[in-house]
Amino acid sequence: MSKLEKLQPDATVKYIPADSTRRKLPGKGFRILSFIPAFNWISLLYLGLINSSILNIVCAVAYGLITFTVPSLSPLIWIVGIVHYEVSYRIVKKQIISDTGKSTTQTKITPIHNSTSVSNGFSDIAVLKEQESKQSISAMPSYAPEDVRVSVSPNSTSIASRFSDIAVPGELESKQSIPVKSSYASEEVRFSVSMQNPHTKFFTDMERNASREGKTATFVPFMSYWPTYTSMNKAQQAWYFYWRSQIHQGNYIDTDLSYIFVLIYELLSGIGWQDPQDGYQKLMQLWAAYRKKFPSLDHYLMGWTFDFTQQYNLEYRLSDVNEYPRLTPSVMTDILIARHAEDVPLKLHFSLIDALSDYSLVNSKFYKDGNQDLMHEAIPRVIALADAALRKNKQKGILDTYGPSSVKKQEYYAFTSAVCPQANKKIYVTVKDYSTYPNLRAYIKELVRYGENTLRELRGYQGRLRGVTIDEETAKLIQNFLKKEYGQQATQVNGFSKKPKVPLDFEKIIAIKIESKEVTQTLGPISLDPTIPEKKELLTDIQEVTAIYTAISPSARSLLDRLEKSSWECSVAQGDEPLIAEINRLAERYLGCSLLVAEASKIIAEDDYRDELEHIYQNHPVTSSEGNGSKLFDSSVLTPEMKDFVDALLPVQQKALYVLITSENPQNDLETIAEEANTMPQLLLDDINLLAVQQIGEIIVDAADQKPQILDEYIDLLKQSVA
Repeated sequence: MSKLEKLQPDATVKYIPADSTRRKLPGKGFRILSFIPAFNWISLLYLGLINSSILNIVCAVAYGLITFTVPSLSPLIWIVGIVHYEVSYRIVKKQIISDTGKSTTQTKITPIHNSTSVSNGFSDIAVLKEQESKQSISAMPSYAPEDVRVSVSPNSTSIASRFSDIAVPGELESKQSIPVKSSYASEEVRFSVSMQNPHTKFFTDMERNASREGKTATFVPFMSYWPTYTSMNKAQQAWYFYWRSQIHQGNYIDTDLSYIFVLIYELLSGIGWQDPQDGYQKLMQLWAAYRKKFPSLDHYLMGWTFDFTQQYNLEYRLSDVNEYPRLTPSVMTDILIARHAEDVPLKLHFSLIDALSDYSLVNSKFYKDGNQDLMHEAIPRVIALADAALRKNKQKGILDTYGPSSVKKQEYYAFTSAVCPQANKKIYVTVKDYSTYPNLRAYIKELVRYGENTLRELRGYQGRLRGVTIDEETAKLIQNFLKKEYGQQATQVNGFSKKPKVPLDFEKIIAIKIESKEVTQTLGPISLDPTIPEKKELLTDIQEVTAIYTAISPSARSLLDRLEKSSWECSVAQGDEPLIAEINRLAERYLGCSLLVAEASKIIAEDDYRDELEHIYQNHPVTSSEGNGSKLFDSSVLTPEMKDFVDALLPVQQKALYVLITSENPQNDLETIAEEANTMPQLLLDDINLLAVQQIGEIIVDAADQKPQILDEYIDLLKQSVA
């Protein structure tokens, strides 16, 4: 008789062993490794190998290859790898729990003949080993799988309080509780992954590489939308740190723009300088060294260097910037103007005057035609003269007379589009909004236009700015002053200055006349009258004027048709005012000044752009019905504020905004649009955000990520407006 029969003669027992196949989980070390960049794919590979998961193995190998062959995708692959490992780990763990329940804890009781129910659905099982050690196994859950079956003999009446002993060969095992089913076993697996700032690693790497000295390396081209160390391959990194070492020694050797931006990001983040003033100087020196080769640096560093001085309470001087920087109406411009509010007389930098005027001085043909130095010197003196005259008559200068009467709380975003810890931080300041105040802008506009007209006259320059209105007393002061200061200089330029007498050789004069006559017969007549200046270069703004012509509505284009037929001057008709405003709105965006002016009940095209207009009418460029945005956006569904913003966008900016709204991956389309407009995608988005700040008080495009997108609070409304 067996041991089982001695202990339990009234029970017949059969034991069916469970499936011995078991899944395994990696140890703690591999779990930690799964969070380490560039190597976390190894954890997924090991998990796949020990569990024979082909999917995990293939994905892990793919992640590893992409990490080392496409560095720009490494941060994304790192995050995907973490998520994939976490999901796979939990799936395997869940399967292990399920397998454990099936193989060791589930028992089915099969009653035979006279046997009754099992009390409460539980059965205690005594396991007897070869040593006849009897061990009690903990209570089993009520579910009854099929791996172990116990048959009860006919004479048995109940097993409510009895044990069934099973003789199992093998070594003595320690007592093990059968695990209770986990509460989450029937629920969906949930997990969370902490998503860090994609540039956090870059900031950490900055500190680690702060003192790194680069060895001699070969230049490798580098172009990246958001350049960081991980955007570079090994050869590019070697060149970058060598180039940076040369910069630290004052040797500004040639390199690509993306390398320069990485160094700028370091300086903005506090890397590479001992004190803020040193950091400011290094930023300005880097800007000065590369701005001619890379003009786009002006667009970014003008604001970033100002933000740097604001952050560290340093003095920002426009004279620190080589040549003359371009400023726009902004909080920054307001702050810089406010610093001159107590000047007597008012002494504004040329760039501030240009930003404060609705007429763009730097886009003037007179300015571009070799008169930059004259304008830089004369125009600030014109402003100072007018300010002194106002103070004499009204005891108040220009800013107090025509500017805002009170300060206001304004906000702006510091270090916009930069890759530094403080990027896109909202800053609040209390300052007068000089640069956007209509009365002040209108007065400055008339002053500078009258001053330029006077300089044009002194230089004998063809064409005048039309529609200038200024009081007679101020006009006389400006005219007399400029004639006194620059009249002699102008006559010298035009050939009127007296020259010392020299003996004349009449034989040579006759020979020259004969030669001149032959040249005239060959090339046509040449004017030798010094009072008639040479004809200036034509069509210098043909692209801009063509863009205006193709973008305006058919009604506005019909107004230009009337002007062309009447030699660019025609009488004002009913309904012309909104058409003039439409044309000039685009002209001010493209040219920095109006294209049409109303003067003495007449509409007149500016002299400077008549050559371009005539060329357009001779060549008839293809027009676009999308020019006014009517086919891109339905303004009727927009709020008044958003309608003004969309209407103020240039056609190329409207196209960019449209792409951001309608495309899942807008990068390629943005590059195409920017290329057609001879600009860069980032500059295009920055211009849209700049206009948004002016119109609605904040940026509208989040351009700080690899994939620019419309902010959530505006996207739904703009989607509704898409035609």
